[in-house]
Amino acid sequence: MSNHKITSNAVSKWSRERMPFLTGAEDRVKFFKRIAKFLPELDPRYEAIKKAYDTAKDAFREIQRDSGQRYFEHLRAVALILLEYLEIRDHEIIIAALLHDIVEDKQEWTAQRVHNEFGDRVALLVSYLSQPEDREFGSRKDAERVYYARFEFAPREFFLIKLSDRLHNLLTLGARSRKKQIAKIEETERHYMRYARKQLILLPELREVLNLLRAT
Repeated sequence: MSNHKITSNAVSKWSRERMPFLTGAEDRVKFFKRIAKFLPELDPRYEAIKKAYDTAKDAFREIQRDSGQRYFEHLRAVALILLEYLEIRDHEIIIAALLHDIVEDKQEWTAQRVHNEFGDRVALLVSYLSQPEDREFGSRKDAERVYYARFEFAPREFFLIKLSDRLHNLLTLGARSRKKQIAKIEETERHYMRYARKQLILLPELREVLNLLRAT
């Protein structure tokens, strides 16, 4: 890889061609039309997804990504990859995708609160998706080591969300510094690709995007 900042042209083209739902206009109405294709509005599962959507949007309302985009757009994009590309119809996986950063990034949201409001399975998935706080294990490095070690024991549903999250992060690297871009690529190769191969989840897609990024 070169030392100059990754251009977004090749990756953006890949995203437009392979996952056009990520680059089109999306809002609450359009998102729930997607949900309504398999769940009627009065179904409790539809209502639970709506609650998670509103919870995530409210929790991250004032937060932006490096690109200046609302952070919530990332959470919704991960859910869209699951819905539109992987064709996941399990409402609790979709809920966990919308909430996947809430415990890690929002102090007022604990795993217990997620459990109380969204149930056992969602709370378990969000717990696996949340990196422990540094103070729990003494240092950032040790907390990261514990986080990645847990991958070995995580359920398959975790990888559906985590690898969708990782793919979207790679697709939106353009706004990051070159140092952070390289770190994210190397982290993906070191910690994520073997699980993409083992679980057969988004393996060709991650490989293609990494190749585009390496070639830049």
